[in-house]
Amino acid sequence: MSKKKGKPVDQRAVPTIRKATGTDSAKVEVTRSTSSTMKGSPQWASALGLQAAVTAWNGLADTMEANAKAIHDLRGQLGVLVANQQGHRRDWNAAKRRVISEADVTSNGSADQVRALGFDVVTRVNPGLLAAPGELSAVLGKAAGEVILTWNRGNAAHGFLVQHATDVANPATYSLLMASTRAKYTLKGAQSSTIVHFRVAAIDPASATGASPWSDWVGGTVR
Repeated sequence: MSKKKGKPVDQRAVPTIRKATGTDSAKVEVTRSTSSTMKGSPQWASALGLQAAVTAWNGLADTMEANAKAIHDLRGQLGVLVANQQGHRRDWNAAKRRVISEADVTSNGSADQVRALGFDVVTRVNPGLLAAPGELSAVLGKAAGEVILTWNRGNAAHGFLVQHATDVANPATYSLLMASTRAKYTLKGAQSSTIVHFRVAAIDPASATGASPWSDWVGGTVR
């Protein structure tokens, strides 16, 4: 006995978009190309709800495109400002050295006059002992999460100890001591745009502690 075949069931078409939309520019391109196709279709004139939805969609695409351009422009400006700031830091250090030199002439060796001018008096250490490293400078690293610390090597011949902290008032944020044979240290893997503070001591076998006094803390912004 033969079985009667039923009527074929109509498949209801459902719209979707399969074009790549993984980037902002792709989203904008898909919005405009799809909208252009819709506006050329026979259904467009009577599809008032679709027209309103497409208008809102294109408005968002325009806003996203303008915002992306603003981000691009500001990143370029930031790069220029960061580069300028590094130059300003170098100039500031040079100007500071000149001011100290002129103050030395003006005070003529008097500790009271040095203090009256607002300066600290150089502390003399025992012969043979190293002073704390000076001229620390922390600048943006080359890669994200990096900050580069440099300092004056001075008379150190056995390397240095470096320590960093996110809050110098909180010893719990201090890092372990890290040895460096160069007058330079690169911190990696830090959180971008945060400020990390550094200090350095020179390794000194002649010192009872095995190292010079610590330098003052200096802060640097992470790229």
